[in-house]
Amino acid sequence: MSFDRSLARCSFCGRHTSEVRRMVAGPGAAYICNDCLELCNDILNDPTPFSAKALELASRPPVVIAAPQGLETERENMRATHEPLRVVTLELEQKQQGMTLILHQMHYYQAHFELHYLWIRPPLTAGFAFVPRIIFFLKDNLGAQWTGDRGGMLLARPELASGPNNAVYQGSARFRPLPAAEARVLTIRAADPLGQFEDPPPTPWQFEITL
Repeated sequence: MSFDRSLARCSFCGRHTSEVRRMVAGPGAAYICNDCLELCNDILNDPTPFSAKALELASRPPVVIAAPQGLETERENMRATHEPLRVVTLELEQKQQGMTLILHQMHYYQAHFELHYLWIRPPLTAGFAFVPRIIFFLKDNLGAQWTGDRGGMLLARPELASGPNNAVYQGSARFRPLPAAEARVLTIRAADPLGQFEDPPPTPWQFEITL
């Protein structure tokens, strides 16, 4: 795999090598210029949790960087070898306190399973540098339990939003091991981690799935 370093761009500000004094290379096609590195040092040395510099850095639009030659082919090969063995469509929906959780699909793999969902909620207020993931608790009729979000992901899907008053996120959560072959019912409880700060806190979503 090769990459022309003269095409390098800072992953934080998007400037090319010719536009900055120094560029520090990271793994793959990741780079940071001397100006952004100094900004990061200022943020680390600032005791304020959400300083103006930290919020400015977090609010920057993502920098799209060309992938190294051959990386896309490598990713395609990885996707081909990581296809689920079985996909179960759920399409279960619950609403509470202005939010909707839709359980979309379950993907079964060799040693783990994934729960794919859509989370529709009011947009987060200014100042959030991240989107908190939904926390899951799973239990089958045999007593086996799975907790938390095991290596899942959450992606913003603004094209699915019906207007400025809601935001849509597409997420997945990974759990292992697989349910036993004898399991017949899976109870899924899900909670918004920010809900603990509300008064009163919302009750968790709860779904039952027949396996």
